[in-house]
This record gives sequence, C-alpha cells and structure tokens, in this order.
Amino acid sequence: MSQKPKICVTDDEPALAEVLCEGLKAHDFDAFPAYSGADALAVCRKENIEIILLDVDMPEMDGYGVCERIKADDELKNITVIFVTGKGEPEDHERGFNLGAVDYITKPFNLPMVMVRVEAALRMKHNVDPNPIDTEGLQDTYYTDYLTGLKNQRFMMDRLQEEVDKSQRYDFPVSCVIIDVDKVKAIDEETGPVSIDDLLSEAAMSIRSLTRSYDVLARYDGTLFVAVLPHAKPEDALEYGKKVMDDIEATTFSDPNFPSKATVCVSTVTVQKGDIKTADEVFGVAMKTLLDAKSQPKDSRILSKDLRSGN
Repeated sequence: MSQKPKICVTDDEPALAEVLCEGLKAHDFDAFPAYSGADALAVCRKENIEIILLDVDMPEMDGYGVCERIKADDELKNITVIFVTGKGEPEDHERGFNLGAVDYITKPFNLPMVMVRVEAALRMKHNVDPNPIDTEGLQDTYYTDYLTGLKNQRFMMDRLQEEVDKSQRYDFPVSCVIIDVDKVKAIDEETGPVSIDDLLSEAAMSIRSLTRSYDVLARYDGTLFVAVLPHAKPEDALEYGKKVMDDIEATTFSDPNFPSKATVCVSTVTVQKGDIKTADEVFGVAMKTLLDAKSQPKDSRILSKDLRSGN
C-alpha cells in the first residue's frame, strides 16, 4: 500500500481518542478522531477510511449502531470494524462479531497491542500474506497467532519445509532463526514486571520491524519466535539475530506502570543442499543450538550453525 492506511478512532472521551490517534500516527498510519457515532460516520464518508476503532458506550448512537449503519451502507460496508471498549463479556464480543466486526479489544488497552491488532487487521483486509482466505475474504485464523498477529507454529513449519525444498532444488541457502525471550526483569521491583503477554506483543512489533517483507516470521510457542530467511547465508542470519537481540535488550517495556527489561537468546541454522532435507530436522538443530546458546555468557547468547553441504 503506497498511501498511509486511514483509520478512524471513535470514542466519546476525547483524551482516549487522542491517545490512540497519536499512537497510530507514530506507527505511520493516518488517524482521524471522532467523538460520537454521527461524527464517525461523517469521517468515514469523507476520508476513505479503511479501519475504524469503535467504542461501544456512546450517547445517542452507540458503537453497535454505528457498526450496523456501516455494514448496511454500500459505500462504507468494506470498512474493517474493531471494537475498543470496556464491555468485555462474551455476549458483548458475540454481538460485535455478529454485526461484522473482525476484532474486539477490551479496555483498559495496551497501546502496542492495539497496534499489533490493527496491523493484523490490515493484513487480513489486503491479504498481504500468502495465507488461505475464507469465503468472506478474511485471513484464516488457522495460521495466525492471536496474541501477536504473527503467523503461528503451523504456518511456520509448512513454510520452512517449502523453503528447505526450494533450497535443495535450486541450491540457495535458507536460514532458520529462533529468538527466545527468556528473561524479564522489573526495573522497579515494587511495581513488578510488565505482563508477559504485553511484553511479547511489543517484542513482536520490534522483531517485525527488523524482518524483510518476504521472510516468514512466526510466534512458535510461549516466548519463542521463529524467522525463516530465504537466501540468507549464515553471516546474514547472524547479523539479523544480533539486531533483534540488541533492539529488544535496549527496549524498556512498559504497560505503562511496569517498566521492564528483557533478555533474549538466539540461534541460527543455515542449510543448502546436503543431508538435512526436512523442516523438522532443521528446527531440531536450531533448538539444540538455542539450548547451547543459553549456557553462554550474557554477551554471547547467540550461536550459529552452518549445515550447508561442504561446510
């Protein structure tokens, strides 16, 4: 998408709408505040909005009513609706999804998490990634990690096998990088550390910003992230891993009252022809290498394996 995605933020509390708008602008979106249901519809018609972040509890016309009008209007019905609200009961979520919303974020929200969910909704809307799509054109959640919006373990292993097969067939390198967020420490011991889910959401954004558009980035499980890097030699994979490690370890994670620091371990494995021909084998070596990295001194907790034929 060449132009910045346009997002309408609707909340009858101007301060909350402005916080979300500023966060979106900082992540390279165009954001337009609206403070009532009527304002939201007007902004959507005027600005060619792609996504609306919609509060539920508003006077005169609530968020459900706004969503109904959007989906009933031929000019607006393709706008992606995400509810951002304090109404968090299962029946509230069900009602929102039944009206055509694609996501439901409960207040009080974590700003980085909102950014992750918006980015995930945009990928669904434009089918940026080569995921299967359902009959309504939305990204198949079968391959998506709900917490971070990244691909999940299932998708990653499928794509790793595809890239290993291509590497064998066309004789080019492919690297598998495992990133483990293995330690979280509170800067202020009295407040304690940030929640692990919030930290992982922020870490996902950090890793994504350092990953090429044609690489495959996934949350494998728990605190493990995996990147599949086609055409990446061992030195390329190692450089990528070091950038991720430095970026995460230089970041202060906050929610916003629980400032924390995280440390990571990284392993990289590169194959090209040779005897290793399956994703399971590549990933197994990468996991063993990660365990070895964990035993290294703090400044050396990244290890690389070159499994290319003749190396």
